[in-house]
Amino acid sequence: MKRYLDYFGPSLIRRVVLAILLAFALVWVVLALYGYWSETNPAERDRMLLTQGKMMVQVLEKAQTDTEAKMVMATHSDLYNLNYRELQIPRVMLFQLSNAQGRLLYLSPEAQARALPQGNTTLYDIRLNGETYRVFHAKTPRWELMWAVPSLNSFWFFKMVVVSMTIQMLIALPIMILTIWLVVARGLRPLRVLSGTIAAKHRDDLSPLNFASPYAELKPLTTALDHLLDQLRGKIEREHAFVQDAAHELRTPMAVISAQAHVLTLAATPAERKTAEKNLEQAIHRASHLIAQLLDMSHIDNDRLKPDELIDVAALLQRELARLVPAAMARQIELSLNAPDTLPCRTDSNALQTIAQNLLNNAILYVNEGDQIEVQLQVLNACLIVSVADNGPGIAEADRERVFERFYRGAGHDVAGTGLGLAIVAQAVARLNGHISLGSGLGGQGCCFTVTLPYQA
Repeated sequence: MKRYLDYFGPSLIRRVVLAILLAFALVWVVLALYGYWSETNPAERDRMLLTQGKMMVQVLEKAQTDTEAKMVMATHSDLYNLNYRELQIPRVMLFQLSNAQGRLLYLSPEAQARALPQGNTTLYDIRLNGETYRVFHAKTPRWELMWAVPSLNSFWFFKMVVVSMTIQMLIALPIMILTIWLVVARGLRPLRVLSGTIAAKHRDDLSPLNFASPYAELKPLTTALDHLLDQLRGKIEREHAFVQDAAHELRTPMAVISAQAHVLTLAATPAERKTAEKNLEQAIHRASHLIAQLLDMSHIDNDRLKPDELIDVAALLQRELARLVPAAMARQIELSLNAPDTLPCRTDSNALQTIAQNLLNNAILYVNEGDQIEVQLQVLNACLIVSVADNGPGIAEADRERVFERFYRGAGHDVAGTGLGLAIVAQAVARLNGHISLGSGLGGQGCCFTVTLPYQA
């Protein structure tokens, strides 16, 4: 049953064949309409009548005697009217031939012995036996020809054209379908070869396909697949490195927790017990903070962004600064915000909040007592620019190239950090198609982190 459904399911071959057949059908319709137009258009009909009439005169000119001319005329009458009968047209053409002396040599029996009326032009209309005819009249030194073609109803022309072309199409259709099917199936063979190459790869093999195809249509596909495999390979490598780094970084706080728990168990005096409890709490807090930041990195890397979410960036920064007021007051750190009252922007609020939180947390953590932290927000050249500057100890020039790496902590700091805050910021900025730079801070001291993001109001 499944094979039956797969066979009659969507198919590229069937799709292409049907498209080509539809194109042929359209051509058939156009040709049928053109045929109908050429048969019913008076100017086109007169042109054809003149052309065939002149050809008939040329044949008559080759006749040497009246008898030969009569035979030529009778043959033309039989052939033309036989064609009418085959097309089931209930009318006949009338022919009349006279010699130079005016003697009637031939008159179609259907004329009922009534001579065709003469006109003053080569083409003219007559009424005979209650029917309308279009007459071709030609006179040469030897003969006088009159050929009367019945004026048929448009339906008969339409029927004649459609029936004739339909018969031809029905004869050609099976051959056409088979030929197109074979050609299309043969043309799609490189796609099946590519499919087989992909299917033959091991599930853990993310190396490039290296599928050398001379066909221009397959090159974008193979290039896109190789690019996708390269991205997956890089993602898996980063995940493996992340897991290894995380395990390495968690080992230290876990060892401290285990050691302090052991010390707490063996504490002989209240003072020893209190010291062990304090050290245990610090180790647990560090481990919890590290785990929270690891989860943040995972969410940023895996969560689906909402780039069309309309948020007030100024209000978001105000909330983040308000959150840090107690910590800043405890260390007499001055916080300031230079921003518009409101600044709506379409971007992902979670990613932007992560950027602001980590930059501000990093600044609060590393500046000295009494230092300043200044946040600026502006829109410039269709870009949203957020900068966090301080006048703290700053970051050494040698460390600035690596501060955005995971688990990297510069030398010369007494603060125990995880080395993930700036890596999280860089990852979130990249997810928002932005850029982050590091420069000198307030008064040429400290640091200034500048985040530049696409701005869309």
